[in-house]
Amino acid sequence: GTRYLGSFIGTKDATINYVTTKVDEWVQDIKDIAKTAASEPQYAYSAYCYGVMKRWSYLMRTTPNIGNLLDPIEKAIKNTLLPALTGLTAVSDSLRDAFALSPKNGGLGISNPTETSDLEYSCSVMINEDLIKAIIANSCELFLPDTDKISKAKLHCKKLKLEREQQKKFNLLNTCGEELGRQVALASEKGASSWLSSLPLKHCGFVLTKQQFQDAIRIRYNIKMEGLSSECACGQQNSIDHALICKLGGYIALRHNHLRDTISSLTSVVCKDVVTEPTLLPLSNEQLPRGTTLSNDARLDISCRGFYSALDKTFLDIRVLHPNSLSNAGKPLDRMYRSHENEKKTKYMHRVREVEKANFTPFVMSTTGGLAPEAASFVKRLS
Repeated sequence: GTRYLGSFIGTKDATINYVTTKVDEWVQDIKDIAKTAASEPQYAYSAYCYGVMKRWSYLMRTTPNIGNLLDPIEKAIKNTLLPALTGLTAVSDSLRDAFALSPKNGGLGISNPTETSDLEYSCSVMINEDLIKAIIANSCELFLPDTDKISKAKLHCKKLKLEREQQKKFNLLNTCGEELGRQVALASEKGASSWLSSLPLKHCGFVLTKQQFQDAIRIRYNIKMEGLSSECACGQQNSIDHALICKLGGYIALRHNHLRDTISSLTSVVCKDVVTEPTLLPLSNEQLPRGTTLSNDARLDISCRGFYSALDKTFLDIRVLHPNSLSNAGKPLDRMYRSHENEKKTKYMHRVREVEKANFTPFVMSTTGGLAPEAASFVKRLS
């Protein structure tokens, strides 16, 4: 047999020998990446996902029945790379399955090659069906690219991969336990993985330190952090969830204010008269529904003009919630967001509409990066 265009043509034994040799090289590449991950896990993660992992993708698409031969790669990923990236001493089977999901489905995008190789090969055969027939017949005349057929095959393969991913996620959520299942659901929200899938570009401020990257992954899956004191300075038992809601130290206000200033800065690019913490007009004899804020020194977070239509005024009030706090933990995500939006509307919407004659948008965001429906609509229109 012989190597041909990145794959191998020859007897079964020769093919196995070729693949095994390549796998040994890739295992060493993974170990080298793991060494980098010990000090720069974010760079190592990007290098693996956008570089190293692609090295066996072509082989999987061109060589059939090699899933079992790729097992050393999976062992190197689970036992060497993932502990180096996450700072964990060992990765459980449930976590490994979660990490194998794509970022938009709550994972890390570090797939298991032993599970994906057969599907990659069958999709490649499906897309290149006409080319395969022409090669077998040794005739260029038989190969007239049918772009419409190829496009349909690509869409079908994309659908197959999506269905497989959704089934894998469904199986994980049914077996991993309630805690990890909720974390995967939270990580699956749109925008929750932006920090993970972004390249570590220094000029954009996207570079994370070793501790920041590993802490972010632990927060993403609610894994206990190393070195976290058992008791908070406020006197309560410490944990990731408590750290994200504790009011001592002013970090809750800093988180809120940073989001407020970011939205204000972005809004000022497209709107006029952007004001931070605008005071609402004082009330006189207006009759407002029960629950409305009546204080004459009431403030919202942002006001601007021209967002929805020319010269109209829009007020925003921001809230950053933690999905695993006691008041939110038992609620489905959609109901959790809706309750916080309704709370903001009850306090401010009628006053803004009837007194200010303006629009009101509650901007609710979770600590995991998810957006409530009205906040998502606002960001979509802003972009």
